[in-house]
Amino acid sequence: MEEDVVNTRDDVDYDVVVVGSGVAGLAAAFEASTAGRRVLVAEGESTLGGSSVLSGGIIMAAGTSLQRQAGIEDSVDELYHDYLLFNQYAVAPALARRLALGSGPAVEWLRSLGVEFHSELMFAAEERVPRSHVPVKAGYGVVKVLSQALEQRPAVDIALGRRVNRLLSRGGRVMGVAVDDDEVRSGAVIIATGGFGASPALWSEHLPSFAAGGGAAWYIGAPGARGDAFALGAQARADITGHDRCLVLPTPGFSTNLEVYFPGWLVMVDRAGARRVDESTSYAVMELAHKRYGPQFAIFDDNAKKAAQPHLPPEYKQHIPGLDPKRMPSNWTEPIIDEMVGTGKVKRARTLEDLARLLSIDPSGLRASIERYNAAAQAGEDTEFFKDPKFLRELSTPPYYGVELRLGILALTSKGLRIDADARVLDRGGTPIPGLFAAGECTGGVLGDVYVGSGNSYSNCLVFGRTAGQTASREGCR
Repeated sequence: MEEDVVNTRDDVDYDVVVVGSGVAGLAAAFEASTAGRRVLVAEGESTLGGSSVLSGGIIMAAGTSLQRQAGIEDSVDELYHDYLLFNQYAVAPALARRLALGSGPAVEWLRSLGVEFHSELMFAAEERVPRSHVPVKAGYGVVKVLSQALEQRPAVDIALGRRVNRLLSRGGRVMGVAVDDDEVRSGAVIIATGGFGASPALWSEHLPSFAAGGGAAWYIGAPGARGDAFALGAQARADITGHDRCLVLPTPGFSTNLEVYFPGWLVMVDRAGARRVDESTSYAVMELAHKRYGPQFAIFDDNAKKAAQPHLPPEYKQHIPGLDPKRMPSNWTEPIIDEMVGTGKVKRARTLEDLARLLSIDPSGLRASIERYNAAAQAGEDTEFFKDPKFLRELSTPPYYGVELRLGILALTSKGLRIDADARVLDRGGTPIPGLFAAGECTGGVLGDVYVGSGNSYSNCLVFGRTAGQTASREGCR
C-alpha cells in the first residue's frame, strides 16, 4: 500500500482506511474525503464493487423527489413504521430509524453525483406505496459513478488485491490495518467487507437453518464475500449479531438461472396440500411462507404448461422498470418443464391424488385446495389470498405436474458486526470500540429475520456507508 498524498500528521499514514469497495465502502470513502480526510480504500479483489456491482442497485427509500414527481405520498415515519412492523420489531429501532431517515437523502445524493434513475418506481414487497428506486444502469452504474468520483480526488488512494487480515490497535483503540507485514496507520478504520455467502464453510455456524435445508444451494454475490469481518472484528473484541439471518430465495432447482419471482399462474401448497400464500407475491413474502410452513410445492396442469412458451414474457406480478420482460429467462417454460419431467425433478401424474403421492403431499388436502382454487377461478375472485384475478386459471386438464421448491438461493447474509446508529462498531458490552466503524452487509442488526423487499440491502449499504464515513471523520481523526 503506497501513499501518494502529503501527510499533515506524523502519527498516521491516512486519516481513514476503508476495507472493502462495495457501495458501503465507496460511500464511506466519499463522505470521509468530503470532510477533508485522507482516505485509503483497501480492496481484497482485483476490481472494485464487490457484490454491489452485480446487483440491480435498487434502493428502498421514502420521501424522495422521484416519489413526489410520480404523485406518491410517502414519508420517513411511514417507512420506519412499516420496517419495524414487517420485522416484528426484531431489529434495533435506532438502526431502523437511521435507515429510514437516510434512505431518501441517499437517493438524492446519488442523483446529484450523476446516477440516473427510472421515473417509474416499483414495490419493494407488499407495502402501501412503491419505494424501490431503480437505477438506469443497475448496480454497475452506481459503482461506476462513485468510483469515478473517488478517482478524481487526490486525497483518496485505492489499493486493489490487498486483503486486509489484521487490525492495528493500541490501548483499546483501532489504529490501522495490515496485510501480513505491510502495515498502514490511520485515525479510523471502516470495515465494509461484505457478507460471507461465498464461504460455504461458514454457513453451518452462522446460518444453520439455511445449511440444514438440504438440496441445491448457491450464492449469487461476489467471490470476495468471504466473511472477513468476523476475523477482523474478533481482533477488536467486537460483538456479532444477526444470527441465522440472510435472504434466501425459493427455487425449483432446475438450474442456476436466477429467477426471483414466480409466474402467477402457479398454485402452491405445503405438505398438507394447503395453500399458504398468494403465489404471485414478492420474494420477501415467499421466503416467509417457506420458513413458516416448510417446503412449498408448485402445482399446475397441462394447459398451463402448454401456455408457458419461451417467446412469451413471464407472467409476474412485479415489474422492474427498464427491464424488458421478454428478455427475462424463466425456469417456467414448456421446454424446460418437459426436460425436468425427463430427469424426474418435476413429477407428472394423471390425477391429483397420484401427483400428491409422488410428492409426498396429503392427497385429500391437495384435492380440496385445488377444488377451492378452481371455484375461485370460475368466480374471478380469490377469497383466500386475494391473488389478482388475471392469474386465476382453472387447474383441471391432466396430466398434472408438481415440483418441490426449496430455499436454495442465498442472495445475501445479514449476520455481522454489531453497530449503533452512527455506524460505530460495538463491543460485547455495547460500548463503541474507539476508531472502528462498519457498514453494509458485513454488519448485523439492520436487516431482520425477513427481508423487507427489493432495495432493502442497497439502502442499508448506502445509508450506513455514508454514516460511517461521516462519523469516522468526526470521531476518528481528532
